[in-house]
Amino acid sequence: MTREKKLREVLNVRLDESLARELRRIAASRGTSESEVARWLLGYGIEVSRRLEAREMTEPYAWEIDPEHDPESRVPHMVEIEARTRPMTPEELAARGLWDWIEDENEGQHEA
Repeated sequence: MTREKKLREVLNVRLDESLARELRRIAASRGTSESEVARWLLGYGIEVSRRLEAREMTEPYAWEIDPEHDPESRVPHMVEIEARTRPMTPEELAARGLWDWIEDENEGQHEA
């Protein structure tokens, strides 16, 4: 069974109307609270930020780049985010406490 996280920290965030409306829409479509959706989206944003920081650490130092021979170094870049789904690994399932949920779902399928 999934253990609920104990939430201790509080963050007050001011949202503009369009962002608040979108948050409400996502919460309604998922049947959950706006706070849950905000935590979920914040988690994605943090993951994206971590991956961008990790990628920056693999890039060469400025003194290693020769702008004359590397035209990419002179062109500004944009971040593009692509979302896709994949099955969870056994380790990911275990870390999230989802094995019991999968077993419960499979029991219902075997009875048919």
